[in-house]
Amino acid sequence: MKVTLLGLEFASANMGCEALAYSFANEVSKVAKELEIDVEFTSVLFDIKPRICVYDSGQEVKCLPIRYKKIGFWTKLNRVFRDSDLIVDFTGGDSFSDIYGKKRFYMATLIKRMAIFSGTPFVLGPQTYGPYRRKLVKQWAKTVIRKSTYVFARDEVSKKVAEELSGRQVKLAADVAFALPYEQRERVQDDKIRIGLNPSGLLWDGGYEHAKLTLTVEHRRYCEGVLERLLNHSQYEIYLISHVGTGKASAVESDYEVCKILHKKYPQTVLVDVFDTPMAAKTFIAGLDVLIAARMHATIAAFSTGVATIPFSYSRKFEGLYNSVAYEPMIHACTQTTEEAIVQTIEYVEDYKQLKEKGKEAMEKIQRLQDSFEQELKNIVVECR
Repeated sequence: MKVTLLGLEFASANMGCEALAYSFANEVSKVAKELEIDVEFTSVLFDIKPRICVYDSGQEVKCLPIRYKKIGFWTKLNRVFRDSDLIVDFTGGDSFSDIYGKKRFYMATLIKRMAIFSGTPFVLGPQTYGPYRRKLVKQWAKTVIRKSTYVFARDEVSKKVAEELSGRQVKLAADVAFALPYEQRERVQDDKIRIGLNPSGLLWDGGYEHAKLTLTVEHRRYCEGVLERLLNHSQYEIYLISHVGTGKASAVESDYEVCKILHKKYPQTVLVDVFDTPMAAKTFIAGLDVLIAARMHATIAAFSTGVATIPFSYSRKFEGLYNSVAYEPMIHACTQTTEEAIVQTIEYVEDYKQLKEKGKEAMEKIQRLQDSFEQELKNIVVECR
């Protein structure tokens, strides 16, 4: 069975994008093994590594690099689509919207339309839908959602947006990165409370050139204010964690560059090296007591490993995801003031054990959604093989 993956990056400096890719490929591989079906992956992506393998099975993933300006790319892409048994698209998890600029939306959606036109079953995997602020953007999104073979949303808000826009049923599922594999290690037993801070290079520099991110919380002042207050307590060990590293794919949004700036100003902190894989990132995060994070998939890594999680929300994808499982603790960067956000964060840290309990309850709901999606995936694979 030939499965083509879209909107999933296996070689990105962004660990969140990689987390989606490795998690979903691992899930398909697991399902195929249970059904005794051989599966062959092709990923259409921006950056490639010499060799990309599915985490558990070790199976190699073929790559078709995206080269929008080359006619040969579009010819190869059409051939791959027509030769596939199934095409699954995640749009990077949150990019099926014009929040990051209309050019990014149109180019990604053009590929979706080609996939649909190929006649191969086309699945929109669990992701965020919208916001769609431009009339033409809304029309393109409406057409894609309507014509997709299966449509999944990763939160209730997105489900409602997609259903109202398209007039069709959309199924709810958990973000697939909750199931990302990681290595469980024995925790250090001492009186220290280990707190991770994941700043966003995207928010630090004000967002992409054409992105519309309207924040009421100033991210730089917030990070500095939180660190200054936490470092007054000797029992806290503070780790500066990047979930988007360095490299050409993240030149405008590297968390690691921000972490270095903060570490220079606050040398009492621990600067954590850039992670090689999202599995390594999740393994490290699992050893913390608390994570304060502006990257949603960093919060997912913490949340799914029992770490007290404080999401710094700059778009409704955070509220959509966590409200769907009744987890309220969150910094609302589009409505709170900077000082309110800092004070709220410190209160959450002080109450981190209660946050962990709330996280456990929410993970039970997430597990049910994961189980449901796995069964849906099995049915799709059986139909398309």
